[in-house]
Amino acid sequence: MEIVRSHRQLAAEAASGVGGGGSAGGLPTYRVAPQLEVRLEEFELFAIDRLRVLKGIADGLSRGKRPEEMEKLVVSLVVTQFRCNISKALVLTNRKWTSTIKEQEKDRLTPIVEALSNAYFGPDYSQLRENHHLKHGGRMQFGLFLKGAGLKLEDALAFWRAEFSQKVGSERFDKEYAYSIRHNYGKEGKRTDYTPYSCQKIISATPGVGDHHGCPYRHFGEENLRAALNKMGTSGHSLEEIMDKVKNRHYQLACTMTFEAAHGVSCDTGINHPNQYFSESQKVLKAKNQAVESQATT
Repeated sequence: MEIVRSHRQLAAEAASGVGGGGSAGGLPTYRVAPQLEVRLEEFELFAIDRLRVLKGIADGLSRGKRPEEMEKLVVSLVVTQFRCNISKALVLTNRKWTSTIKEQEKDRLTPIVEALSNAYFGPDYSQLRENHHLKHGGRMQFGLFLKGAGLKLEDALAFWRAEFSQKVGSERFDKEYAYSIRHNYGKEGKRTDYTPYSCQKIISATPGVGDHHGCPYRHFGEENLRAALNKMGTSGHSLEEIMDKVKNRHYQLACTMTFEAAHGVSCDTGINHPNQYFSESQKVLKAKNQAVESQATT
């Protein structure tokens, strides 16, 4: 069965309405099921991933994006989905490796893998409470995180004003800082509705002297990171495993392991975004609260 076809064949088939896909947007579909050993659950996941990408493309076309913009959009959609799948696979592989394979292969594969191997509780925003100020990078990262967590514009202005006015005064805050907050919410300038930073973007950042943003696993020193993890209740073997991942630059795996240690649950999807960490934490806490309430009423 032909699965991969040339651009020339696809174009000819799309023009003539043949090729198994009819005229459904010129997209090729199968006349018969692929002769591959794929479990139903895996096939459904592939189908959902494809639909997500197609939905993003359809949204871009409906907004009248130019061809060069569409090309960037498609790349972004595919890469984002790929990263999510890779992150999940890394978490599951790491879990299986740690629990079984590492010990079984200690004399063969383990030395090789370890030789080759040379989530998110947020950066240190205690500085905001202590100094009532953050530099631009910190305001952007933390402000957009709060926006993604559901903080409305009016509440964001009130929050930042309450902190900054203690150092710079309300008048200076309104003149120098309020505009950028409204800008992040799409109410000023080009009126772009900015989204929170992903883990990948945060890890790639280069905080300078006096900055307090970034990824704690990537940018904290070992002593500060250990102290922060201890403050979250992570210690002993779990702490050492997390620090081992950090030393080998597996920052998102370290974050995922922190989440699991802090909440006592598995996170098979891996942590790819600070707001994902937040929302998953909310789900766990809500479930625990409901369990407590249920026990109290019985």
